[in-house]
Amino acid sequence: MINIGASLKEHRENAKLTQTELAKRTGIKQQNISRWEKNTHIPNVLDCITLANFYQISIDFLVGYENEDGSKNSISISGSFNNFSNNGTFKI
Repeated sequence: MINIGASLKEHRENAKLTQTELAKRTGIKQQNISRWEKNTHIPNVLDCITLANFYQISIDFLVGYENEDGSKNSISISGSFNNFSNNGTFKI
């Protein structure tokens, strides 16, 4: 199972950036980065592309679907997309 917010935060921290620094370097609002990392909102695909390009990684790796060795994690979708009650955790 993947946790998008935790994965986004891990990539940011591995790059030794604060949310504010990442926002300045990518043009993404710091408030959005905070919401994503808290799993109260899910980033849109354009923001995922921006972050993946910034970190020079795949979108799958960015959101925690892919591991460093290229293997895939299981995904499950649960909860509501309207109010994000799934806390950023997905299962398929």
